[in-house]
Amino acid sequence: MTLFDKIRELLRVHSEDPKLMTAQLDALTRQIPLFYLIVSVNVTALCWSFYGTAPNLLTIWLPGIIVVGCVVRASTWYLRRKRLVLPTSQRELALRLKLLTVIASALAIVLITWCGFLADYGSDTQKTHIAFFVAVTMIAALLSTIQFPTAAVLAMVFSMVGLLLKFAVFGSRETLAISLNILPVMAVCVVLSWKYFNTLKNMLTSTDQLARANADLKEMTRDLEYHRDNLDMEVRKQTLELTDQKLKLEQALAKERELNQLQNEFVSMVSHEFRTPLTIIDGMARRVHSRMDRMSDEDVLERMEKIRSSVGRLSNLVERTLDASKIASGRIKCELEELDPLKTLSECIGRQKDISPDFVIDLHAEDLPSTMVADVRLLDHIFSNLLSNAVKYSGSSKHVDVTARANDGSIYISVRDYGVGIPAAELARLTERFFRASTSVGIQGTGIGLNLVKDLVGLHDGKLSFSSVVGEGTTVDVRLPIAGPSGQTTDVPEQPLLDQAG
Repeated sequence: MTLFDKIRELLRVHSEDPKLMTAQLDALTRQIPLFYLIVSVNVTALCWSFYGTAPNLLTIWLPGIIVVGCVVRASTWYLRRKRLVLPTSQRELALRLKLLTVIASALAIVLITWCGFLADYGSDTQKTHIAFFVAVTMIAALLSTIQFPTAAVLAMVFSMVGLLLKFAVFGSRETLAISLNILPVMAVCVVLSWKYFNTLKNMLTSTDQLARANADLKEMTRDLEYHRDNLDMEVRKQTLELTDQKLKLEQALAKERELNQLQNEFVSMVSHEFRTPLTIIDGMARRVHSRMDRMSDEDVLERMEKIRSSVGRLSNLVERTLDASKIASGRIKCELEELDPLKTLSECIGRQKDISPDFVIDLHAEDLPSTMVADVRLLDHIFSNLLSNAVKYSGSSKHVDVTARANDGSIYISVRDYGVGIPAAELARLTERFFRASTSVGIQGTGIGLNLVKDLVGLHDGKLSFSSVVGEGTTVDVRLPIAGPSGQTTDVPEQPLLDQAG
């Protein structure tokens, strides 16, 4: 920074730094009253020295006004200092500082002018007193405004220039020498003012930096305390999360392995199911081909019936597998309509009797409503699958009981067989895809029928349950709401249909 820049920095009002201006104004308001008192004492002493020599206007009236004004101003300022509220806006701060500068400069001009008039009436000793008065007063002014160099420098310039001109033109060599001796004292005061100003400015800057550093340190301390207090909790939390993720991965892996195993079992079962009717068809066809000329029409008809039965069984397997693939690929359309539940159930029983003429299937229906809301196609599939399973797993028993009743807005269908039964530990898994009970060994099936039934019953907001005793048979209970599923949408999310077929 050049000397010119330093002078400009010294004499300007730092309006861009409100904290600096506030500190300057606060210091000035505390020190100006003392300056007024010093001026009052010095003016009174100088008037006493010139009393009787100079006119009363210069020794009584004019200085009296100055003294009274200074005393009143100092007293008022002193009494108000505890209630004094400094302005906060930059504009008001700058105006207040400039006002103090004007007051200091004006007071210096008034005092120097007054001293100049007094010098015309005094002796060399009295003029020396004037020089002393000016020196003391200016030093007091400089020290009082030391935080604001602009006011200090202007007060010194106005006072000393006037004093030097007066003594240089009208004074003696002694008074001129005294004035010249005062100059370095004033210069030292200005330098001190500049140094003090820089110290004040740097102190405020350092205070701000220290405050910011202290705030950052407190924030870091709070963070450290938080992490210290919560470290154990965070470790436990992270450990639990990792353990939970590990458990989920293990469960997903186990589920995938289970699905792979079920898929392999399903492929094996389907292959076996396809192979059996194909073997029968091939065997019957070979026998007819090799013995056609020796076989009666009845024998040929019997072989054809077996071939047709095997083809029907194979066709049924293909149809169910295709349906399963269709449902697994997206959505199934559930077309709700009003239907007669007893009629639908009776038709399913009639078809099953045609398929299994050796079986006795008894229907016991009580208070069934004449209509209910459901998808007739899906409801037919539910009843047909349950009846087919009952016949398939009846073993040596040829009897199946079907019970239907209505209660509390729902119909309840129970299908009971008296066959092989299912272990209690396996009942919960009956609706799992591809699952087959341990008592079903040797009985054809794919393990997807009850899974499909569960999903279709669920589409109707119904419920499927089981009870069974090994060697005594199994009862399947179905509950379906008479009013249909809630919301009665026509498009219902499909369930993977590889769950059909029993």
